[in-house]
Amino acid sequence: MDKKFDTLLRQWKMLQMLRRRPVLSTREIQQKLRDDGFEVTLRTIQRDLQKLSAVFPIACDEKKPIGWKWAKGGESFSIPGMDTTTALTLRMVDEYLGKLLPKSCMASLSPHMLRAKAILSEQASNTLGHWPEKIRVIPRSMPLIAPQVEPEVLETLYDALLASRRCKARYRRRGEEQASEYLVNPLGLVVNDQIFYLVCTLREYDHVVLLALHRFESAQMVDTPSRKPAGFDLDEYLASGALGFANTPSKTISLQLRISRELAEHLQECPLSTNQTLSGQADADDQFLLKARVLDTRQLRWWLLGFADQVEVLAPKSLRQEFAEKSARMAERYE
Repeated sequence: MDKKFDTLLRQWKMLQMLRRRPVLSTREIQQKLRDDGFEVTLRTIQRDLQKLSAVFPIACDEKKPIGWKWAKGGESFSIPGMDTTTALTLRMVDEYLGKLLPKSCMASLSPHMLRAKAILSEQASNTLGHWPEKIRVIPRSMPLIAPQVEPEVLETLYDALLASRRCKARYRRRGEEQASEYLVNPLGLVVNDQIFYLVCTLREYDHVVLLALHRFESAQMVDTPSRKPAGFDLDEYLASGALGFANTPSKTISLQLRISRELAEHLQECPLSTNQTLSGQADADDQFLLKARVLDTRQLRWWLLGFADQVEVLAPKSLRQEFAEKSARMAERYE
């Protein structure tokens, strides 16, 4: 292979290796190059990195051994260059996914987002360049400000999930002022209403729990394999009502509601469940009867309360009694 071409390929591989986190030492870069078929000395790698840092936004830290990384805020690049369609996709991710995720999640994409915006502004005459101005996504629920997650915690938990490793973590439970230390077995990560939850077990227990990431004060991955309960499946766990904060795990109820015409029309288009039935005719008060099998969760209760006087719980009897008591307490507040 031509020497100049070999050097070009080697330097391109080196640029591809570098990330914002974690840093790579020259020895780690040398090993990765060997894995790709490049035999090169540490001195050559050091010279390459010095030359590349004069052209590309890469930097080294002051530690020993010296670590190299892509500089914070440095614009990304790729071969081939970013086209308009890719730029539009990233722009829409920034606009909508960025509002659902903590800022720390989007930080690694920020250089790509900046490049995408620049490309779309340069292509003002291109119809795709105006697409973000024509699309809006409006949340149905009251939008809340997402709690901030420590970037180091998020990065550590991502790494632990990928490597199937345990973590030592300091976690503050809701209502408690002081954090406690836990040995955590990460199983999955889910997002619900802008809040990140770690699905995990603690120590040697098989009981699966949800820990909100914004309540982690610190997390450190340890060199011990994560312990996974036999037969655990993330989708099955979520389907059991875990994120709905089930009153009784996996319990379903036969729900019967008397609902307004407006709500009936909405649920005709967006059913509560696949087995939902809705009376074809309204009663004398222009109310409709709805029946459905649903999970018994707190989320169900929040949903029902959101419709106020548009819904009356008929069954199960225990849920009707619960809502009668809630309604009485609510009425007392307004007297």
